Amino acid sequence: MAAVSSESYTMTTYPIDLLFDLDEVLTLPEDYSGSQIAEPTSLVIMNMPTVTTTEVCSVCIESFRSGEGGKQVPCGHVYHETCIASWLSRHNSCPLCRCEISGNV
Repeated sequence: MAAVSSESYTMTTYPIDLLFDLDEVLTLPEDYSGSQIAEPTSLVIMNMPTVTTTEVCSVCIESFRSGEGGKQVPCGHVYHETCIASWLSRHNSCPLCRCEISGNV
């Protein structure tokens, strides 16, 4: 009988792991070529209006600081600029309502 260790192991996610999401790849259409990517994320975010809000960013679940603006996506939801940039680097939709966010913001 093998001895059981009381050591706890934690799974670490490295940034490169985010690039290789097997579930996402398996659900892509067979004819997907990767060319559907529109504008670079930085341009999309730069074109979003910056608004003042008292809400909480739904990505990081933190409040906006006094005088700090957030980026408003086309559906009206507001996020910290870094939070929405990180989200849009992996998805093309609003984190809350999944409204598609295209390069034509």
